[in-house]
Amino acid sequence: MKAEFIAGNVNMRNFTAPYTFVEYPKHVTLADGSYVVVNNAEEEAAAVGEEGDLRDALMAEARALGLDPHHRTGAEKLKQMIEQSKEQS
Repeated sequence: MKAEFIAGNVNMRNFTAPYTFVEYPKHVTLADGSYVVVNNAEEEAAAVGEEGDLRDALMAEARALGLDPHHRTGAEKLKQMIEQSKEQS
């Protein structure tokens, strides 16, 4: 049995695919030189500390209401937690 020859330069395999940029997850370098993997913009802002005093104030308010938020919780999530807590009481 002899192999059949296909005329022309035909590559039946596609090794490349169009590149689509995905921003997250990504590594973020912290102030101390270590890095952490973040999955969205809120986590990135919390890790880098861009939210600053607002986030700290919301964290203190949440703890005063008896909530126990995670130390990496962003400002938006803290606002939602506080609003839900106030609605329930």
